[in-house]
Amino acid sequence: MKKIGTLLIVLYMSQGLYAQTILSGSELFGKDRKDGFYMTLSVEKKFIEKDWPLFLAKYGSISQNRDVYNIASASIPDLTSEPVNLLTKIISDQKSKTKVFASFDIGGTPVSGSSGSYYEVEKFMKEFYNYAMQNEDVRLAERDAGESQKNFDRVEKTGKRIARDIERNKREKETLLRKIEENKVELEKLLEEEIANKQDLENAKIALEEKQKSLSTVKTKKQ
Repeated sequence: MKKIGTLLIVLYMSQGLYAQTILSGSELFGKDRKDGFYMTLSVEKKFIEKDWPLFLAKYGSISQNRDVYNIASASIPDLTSEPVNLLTKIISDQKSKTKVFASFDIGGTPVSGSSGSYYEVEKFMKEFYNYAMQNEDVRLAERDAGESQKNFDRVEKTGKRIARDIERNKREKETLLRKIEENKVELEKLLEEEIANKQDLENAKIALEEKQKSLSTVKTKKQ
């Protein structure tokens, strides 16, 4: 029973995830003001400009003039079996919010908030809202994944640099240890040479003193 209750909560949340209020209103198209419906999406205009015509394309051939998208004979079976003159506009006053307005004209009569077809129009608008928000979720997920990939690449690059520095440090250490060992051997050799030199110096001193004595003796005899 608990599992069933949890499932119902999840289903309810998923259905309400992209809940949106559809409001009645009007917009100017050239000099003509058209009654219709609008909704506001927390999505940048440039993305709605991609999503909206893709969504509308399944209802008929689209004529576009800047922010205005028109299907003169739209086929919307859920709304009516008659052709619908679907006139829409994308409006944005803020970078992260976009308003979509749509006028549904059936046989010269626009659908209004009090029309019997209001709920079908609301369904139509909310269907696009869900479509656009799902696309936005994908874009945000791709953006986050891209940023995570960049961060991973940066950390990985840093790790590789550290590994290279460690190897370089090891090589430098080995070179220094080798030089220390070479210096140690050279020092021992120099110390041995110093001892030998001192002995040679002592021997040379003794020899010099003996020669000086001999010279002195020779000079004494000569006198």
